[in-house]
Amino acid sequence: MANENKSMEETKQFTPDFGNTFDDYGEYREPVAEAPERQTKRKRHVKRFRFPRLLWVALFLAIAVGLGLLAAKYGWMWADDVLGLTRPDQEVEIVINENDDFDDVVQTLKEAGVIEYEWLFRLYCRLRGSEDFYDPGVYTVNLNYDYHALVNRLNAYAGARGTITLMIREGANCFDIFDLLEQHGVCSRERLEEAAANYEYDYDFLKGLPYGKPYRLEGYLFPDTYEFYLKDEPENVLGRLLRNFNARLNEEDLADIENSGYSMQEILTLASIVEAEAAKDSERATVASVMFNRLNNWEKPYLEMDSTVYYGAKLLGTTFSTELDSPYNTYYYPGIPAGPICNPGLNSIRAVLHPEETDYYYFATGVDGVNHFFQDPDSFAAFLASDEYEPIIPG
Repeated sequence: MANENKSMEETKQFTPDFGNTFDDYGEYREPVAEAPERQTKRKRHVKRFRFPRLLWVALFLAIAVGLGLLAAKYGWMWADDVLGLTRPDQEVEIVINENDDFDDVVQTLKEAGVIEYEWLFRLYCRLRGSEDFYDPGVYTVNLNYDYHALVNRLNAYAGARGTITLMIREGANCFDIFDLLEQHGVCSRERLEEAAANYEYDYDFLKGLPYGKPYRLEGYLFPDTYEFYLKDEPENVLGRLLRNFNARLNEEDLADIENSGYSMQEILTLASIVEAEAAKDSERATVASVMFNRLNNWEKPYLEMDSTVYYGAKLLGTTFSTELDSPYNTYYYPGIPAGPICNPGLNSIRAVLHPEETDYYYFATGVDGVNHFFQDPDSFAAFLASDEYEPIIPG
């Protein structure tokens, strides 16, 4: 046992000696383990869900169809408004005032139900370059008009404006006519007076008439029934009356005027007095005979007609007086007065051209509503003093 322990102790203390065997290799060092090369961690691949191609196609088609239906819906609504396809067949009145601008007109059309989409109508007019398509006036249009019809109809030359039928009575003077036309919305009295005074109408029968007075066309505004445009130009309105006068005098009438020894103006002046003084149609030629008897046979040819004095007083803004200093006062001035006092009809014109042959110099209206004629001043004075006399103020 002691030998074994000794042997183990000797073993532990034994160190081998290799001499110079490893001198060429230098000092031995315990190798150091190198750190392992660090590897980059690979990202984990996540598998994404792929939408099936068939579903993509279906979704695309659904969106396309939806947009198409939406476009079709609004496209139809807009097309319907532009073309007036489903609006009712109903007429409405459109009023365009003098100072209305484009936006005002569009708003009026919208309120009347003629258009639905104001922006669309504005766009249509702008693309067409017709934002000034309208004229002031009163128009009758149908709700089913398309945009094209509206743009072409709401102007002074389209023939779609509202109209009114008026009768101008025989014996109405120019101021009565102007008031009538203004009252019914055809044209203002002020503009009619201006046109009557200064507008140059190309008719031979007006040549030589002085300009500047609103009653320049008195006697030539032929009484008749007319259909007038509302809110029309005064030149057009008066032109219609003058054209009618020109058309209604036939060749025989014109020949009679030429052979009468009087001018057209004088014949119309005498005819206007007949129109104002005659109580019924059958008296016209008799009243004309009284005037010619006075003009031709009296030492001083005074017509002495109250109707002419009333007209002169009206022009002067005063009351009736036989002392009135007016070229229409036939008590004060001899001969034919300055011009017509109203607008006579054909019967009065022809009565002057073909007067009855009488010896009457006087006449007056009775309570029976007709004129009574007299040859001498005494019988005339007696009638005026009787209960049969009915003084009438010419209208």
